[in-house]
Amino acid sequence: VISVVSNAAALNTAAFAVIPSAISEDQVTSLRSWLSGGKTALLVLTNVSVGPTLAALSGDPSPAVIEATGEYGLLGDVDFTHPIFSPFADPRFSDFSRIHFWKHRIWTIPPSSSAHVLAKFDDGAPALALISVGRGNLLVLTSGWQPADSQLALSSKFVPLLQSILDWSGGAAPSRAQFQTGESI
Repeated sequence: VISVVSNAAALNTAAFAVIPSAISEDQVTSLRSWLSGGKTALLVLTNVSVGPTLAALSGDPSPAVIEATGEYGLLGDVDFTHPIFSPFADPRFSDFSRIHFWKHRIWTIPPSSSAHVLAKFDDGAPALALISVGRGNLLVLTSGWQPADSQLALSSKFVPLLQSILDWSGGAAPSRAQFQTGESI
């Protein structure tokens, strides 16, 4: 897993990337090529200035990204049929309403987009969306998990959600099920 797209060599060794801010045109070119090869990245819209990066990676020439107004948002609609959220489908785990999002960005997805919204806020704005880029996938999270943006990182669902994203993307480290006598576990 790589957290910042620093150079093409580092990117080529990664199985999954997190893009927490706007990136340069050179980085966009490398990342688009990497995504097209079948990899997955999570783009976090930490502010509206990440809009041009979203445009360049998604192929949407002018995404409408604005700051949401209001006191806070809640996840109102989650697609529990998608593999990322299917571990939370059981009624014991499906309540996301206790996670407050103090800030989020409203991304107006054009009708021509191939984006699939996996979760929405209670105001109808996408919270997590999936865009195909060649053979790869770009996940777009419209709020950050830092305390100024949300309570997501404080939620008991945060680590399982990230693990589910890694498992789905193929970016998780493979687990070994068999060991030889005398091997360290």
